[in-house]
Amino acid sequence: MKKILTFSGSNSSASLNRKLVELAHSKLETLGSTLIDLREFSLPIYSIDIEKDTGIPSEVKRLRALFDEHDGFMIASPEHNGMMPAFFKNTMDWLSRIEGLIFQKKPVLLMSASPGPRGAAINLENMKNVIPHWGASVVHASFSMGNFYQNFDLEKNTLVNLEDDQRLTTVIRNFEELFQ
Repeated sequence: MKKILTFSGSNSSASLNRKLVELAHSKLETLGSTLIDLREFSLPIYSIDIEKDTGIPSEVKRLRALFDEHDGFMIASPEHNGMMPAFFKNTMDWLSRIEGLIFQKKPVLLMSASPGPRGAAINLENMKNVIPHWGASVVHASFSMGNFYQNFDLEKNTLVNLEDDQRLTTVIRNFEELFQ
């Protein structure tokens, strides 16, 4: 069975994108999946000096092993000033220091959520442009959800808006079809 690695690019303990990726993870039907929390991989801010002095941190190697074991990825990332969070970029910077492309030409489904109406759409578009340079085979469909607190039931971990729920489900089914 093909396996998908799912995670949020946020380091917030109350991450909206963490909630979104948990929901998306629960909707996978035909693929095995592993949900991880990138905060569990304690990484220093990337520095060539650190790399020269101590080498690649063991946490980077552990995370890269997880990337290698999976056949695709679902990532939900917040938007910080129109870009991906420094936390997520730092993780990618470290992963890029290990030989071979980070995502190894595997499919990636990108998602985003925000409390504002645009759903972190600027960052989502930026990520679509950047992530192929890291070796991702980006799925052309993505999912963006604005007005998170009005559209997401935190207690039930579900989308309130049935059209958004169906849209997310459709994007996930299309992603699953890539692995059939």
